[in-house]
Amino acid sequence: MNALRDVDDDAATTVMDCAALPPQQRMSVAHSEPPRDTLVDTKCGPPSRWDRLCAFIGRKADTFLDALRERSLSSLLPPVPPYRSPRETRVSARTMLGDDRWELLLIELLRAPLHYQRTAREVITYAVDLRQLGDEVYTDGLVHFVLSRQREDADGTISIGRLRDALCDISFSGTLMPALRRLDEEGTIDLLPANGDVDRNTPSELRAPPARIRLRVLV
Repeated sequence: MNALRDVDDDAATTVMDCAALPPQQRMSVAHSEPPRDTLVDTKCGPPSRWDRLCAFIGRKADTFLDALRERSLSSLLPPVPPYRSPRETRVSARTMLGDDRWELLLIELLRAPLHYQRTAREVITYAVDLRQLGDEVYTDGLVHFVLSRQREDADGTISIGRLRDALCDISFSGTLMPALRRLDEEGTIDLLPANGDVDRNTPSELRAPPARIRLRVLV
């Protein structure tokens, strides 16, 4: 027994490269993913046309409301004009100084009856279109509009003096009279002398100075 034990003790020890037991597989906690639900609801399909339409309308409504909240009416108006003393501020809207005249106009637009407010919108569009065509066309359109809003005298004409009062801030010889002559040449109005009618066969430089206006075409 002792001799056999001595032989075993002298034998070389063999080291195994592999472990005696298989390593345990461990799941990395840091990179683990939650379990996925592989069940698919067959009732859920792509959105319908009605759903897409509702979503589109909702987005447009939100954009519109955001625009209203971001831009107030005051942000679209010019600055309030500086204060002027009562001596500088005149009562008549035709002779009111500077921006005070247009501030009064903005207030009167809010106080105007509904049919005048709707009309004012059309007049503004008409004025903007005229300005885009140049100063001369704008002046002709302005004079034509004022004549269309004047009450005719008993003979069916409008005196040039009354037109000058309505457009008192416009130069008569430099702006108003040339516009009247252009309107007369295109047949929109007839420039008439103080008495009688006008002879179209007579050259314009030989005619009597015009004093009355017959409106042939409304604006």
